[in-house]
Amino acid sequence: MHLPAHDSAGHDAQRELEHRALRNVRGLVDRMEADERMKGRSQKWIAAGIVAITVVLIGAILALISFQRSDEARELTVTPVSNAPAR
Repeated sequence: MHLPAHDSAGHDAQRELEHRALRNVRGLVDRMEADERMKGRSQKWIAAGIVAITVVLIGAILALISFQRSDEARELTVTPVSNAPAR
């Protein structure tokens, strides 16, 4: 069976439209995947930043506590001087 020339041309045009639509969909999927990868990287950097800030704050708090304890320890070792005459 041989298709008439106008059916063949219509079929070719339909195939070309289908191929173009598939290329457009593939391009859209590729862009969406790239956006997801970038979003994932951004979230990892944000999480790493939050962890780093938390570690620095905990370190600062522990340092302050340590300095306060060392000051309290120095205050406890001070002995009062008595003004009473020695016998």
